Amino acid sequence: MMNTGRVLVVASQKGGVGKTTLALNTAYAFAGRGWRTLLVDADPQGSIGFSIQGSLRSQAGLAEVLAGSRALIDTVTSSRLPEFDLLPVGAVPPTDAFQWSAQLEDGARLARLFEEARQHYDLVLVDTPPSMGGVTLGAMRSAEFVVTPLQAEPLAARSVSHLLAVIGALRTEGAEVRLAGLVLTMLQSRQDASLAVAQESWKLFPDDLVLDATVPRDSIFLDASAEGVPLALWRRRPPAVAAVFDQIAAELENRLGLDIDDDRAVPLLG
Repeated sequence: MMNTGRVLVVASQKGGVGKTTLALNTAYAFAGRGWRTLLVDADPQGSIGFSIQGSLRSQAGLAEVLAGSRALIDTVTSSRLPEFDLLPVGAVPPTDAFQWSAQLEDGARLARLFEEARQHYDLVLVDTPPSMGGVTLGAMRSAEFVVTPLQAEPLAARSVSHLLAVIGALRTEGAEVRLAGLVLTMLQSRQDASLAVAQESWKLFPDDLVLDATVPRDSIFLDASAEGVPLALWRRRPPAVAAVFDQIAAELENRLGLDIDDDRAVPLLG
């Protein structure tokens, strides 16, 4: 495995498009594939909500680490999967959320945190609030990659144009960040309008930009999100749709430059 981890930001200008579902489940999928993964909740509203160990709303987290009152290594919460840790957002009062987010827009403090996290994790995956400013912009300034959910509904592609413009502006100012890919979410394969958005996306964007794996619209995501757990842990026998996120992680591995050492064929018999 590599000595220095990658930072991947899950960002979207629009809320309600499956961003946090994508972040939580993809992070867990990466960990399941053997990558030491840290999921950072950078949304002042605490979008992750509950961890796989219970409520984290009252626990110290990102806010305290950035303020210098807690050390990162003492603040992350481990899971039943050794490769998967979570850094909750911490104590950010609702009345201070906007100011807290705005103070992180320059990315300086986040860059220092990410640099430390890279020494312990292969992948730092950051869930951000639905915005292209504040902490989201700061995280993008300090990361190498961004992945965004593209809701399979009319007009959704417009948000991608804005994201691409933001990434272009950040790269102009010297940031390294680039788009790792688009993930079609809330796809309804039996609805013409939803399929039309998917087909438009495949035509509008380069083939290597839109991931092959898509996240369907399914009430099971709401049920799992209500408990704040990845689908893979929601039931003793994970639903079949949970495999979608393993496919997403598999596609993203090469895009993120992770060192894959399994290209050689393994004989069936010793």
